[in-house]
Amino acid sequence: MKNLLYLMFGAALLSLAACQKIDNWSEPGSRLYGNVIDSYTGKNLMMDQNDWQIRLIDRTWEKQNPGSVAQYQTLAVMFDGVYNDNKLFSGTYDMLPYDGPFWPVDTVKGVVLDKEKQQDFKVTPYLQLSNFTATLVGNSLTLSCNVKAPIITGLPNLYEVKPFLSLTTFCGGSNYINIAEYNNLRKSINKTWAAEVGAADNKDYTMGPLPVKSGYTYYVRVGACVNALSRRYCYTPIVKVVVP
Repeated sequence: MKNLLYLMFGAALLSLAACQKIDNWSEPGSRLYGNVIDSYTGKNLMMDQNDWQIRLIDRTWEKQNPGSVAQYQTLAVMFDGVYNDNKLFSGTYDMLPYDGPFWPVDTVKGVVLDKEKQQDFKVTPYLQLSNFTATLVGNSLTLSCNVKAPIITGLPNLYEVKPFLSLTTFCGGSNYINIAEYNNLRKSINKTWAAEVGAADNKDYTMGPLPVKSGYTYYVRVGACVNALSRRYCYTPIVKVVVP
């Protein structure tokens, strides 16, 4: 019995020593942050909360482990076009804004992260939405905006133009009132720009009337997307609508 206790105690010590030997990495504490900037406006790209991400490939790990397959992680981009992660390992990374409502961009290679690094990105949206108005008449709301395609050559099909209404300040594809009365008023298109718009580079769209309730406050915007990857939306600003 005594020998068995000694063996169990020895095994526990060996297990503890092994764990201490393997777990020799410092906790990740480097910060990588920045802005995703709309090339047309020079301001941060307006979007939905965590709608798409920035791919981050750790080239330091790949170099230290020859033959390994490069793996990527993703950094969430907030609704205001800002990203921030303060739990990363120092090292060298490749970075790529991916699957957003913009023309493909080149990978930024060799970003060196040591404690703290700001890395901004400039992207060119597929579409621009402007002149957004929200007109309330009684308990009916009408939304209108202008949709422009600054670059028509090679543009994927214009897929849809859609109204978004929310009861919170976060309004977009991940947070909206999902009812038939609103969804049925979206403009389903899926045509080439020329087939939908013709020779012009822009077109006005109006959606409504959308029924709203007295005593409620709504946050509204319009989104438009092309038929590319995950069909992310380009958006208007969010407008607050108070229904008496």
